[in-house]
Amino acid sequence: MIKISLYRVFAIILLAVLSLGALSGCAAKLPEGFDEAEVKTAAENVIELLNKHDSDGLTAIMNEEWKASFLDVSQWEVFTILEEAGTFQEITEMKTRGSKQNGISYAVVVVKAQYEIREITYTLSFDHDLKLAGLQLQYVVYYIAHFP
Repeated sequence: MIKISLYRVFAIILLAVLSLGALSGCAAKLPEGFDEAEVKTAAENVIELLNKHDSDGLTAIMNEEWKASFLDVSQWEVFTILEEAGTFQEITEMKTRGSKQNGISYAVVVVKAQYEIREITYTLSFDHDLKLAGLQLQYVVYYIAHFP
């Protein structure tokens, strides 16, 4: 049990570090050609699909590069994290910004969502066609140590 939890924590930390590298070129505002309302609606749609565990729906809105990298194992891990977080309550905060990687501009949405047991922060990236180009989840795990 602890070994599995440590693996998940390590995987999340690794994803966070990799995502920081991808977001290092972030701009303060959305790149030209993106509409903030449309980007926020696309982010809400992704979170709704994640909460429904809708693999087919997620695959349908991903760009080709992300489809290739977001394997079934990754989807399973994300769905497991969401199950452990409890029932979705509400989105508490949503911020947009831009990112540029390999000469391509992306819209990035950081969403804080409250679940029954914990808060999850999503970082979602979208290309100009509003296809999902990246997904990161961050959450805090609380451990209670029992000493004899």
